[in-house]
Amino acid sequence: MFEMGTVVAVIIALSELIKRNQYVSAKYIPLFTMAVGIVAGIVYIPHTTIAEGIMNGIIAGLTSNGVYSLGKGVITAGKEKDAD
Repeated sequence: MFEMGTVVAVIIALSELIKRNQYVSAKYIPLFTMAVGIVAGIVYIPHTTIAEGIMNGIIAGLTSNGVYSLGKGVITAGKEKDAD
């Protein structure tokens, strides 16, 4: 089974791929990450019950969305500072 960090990284990569190829509108990416996270939580992340797998998946989906948004904010802030 995979570690949570690996699953989060894969979800970030998949969401970026989906967004760049415009398969899904950018406003639906959080829903996509949640759905992929739930599937990954059930299939890939170790758990003892299905409810625990779903919760782990929700955590992975929300984390991947938050980590991406945080990184995007830091990069954008750096570019704005360089422009001044």
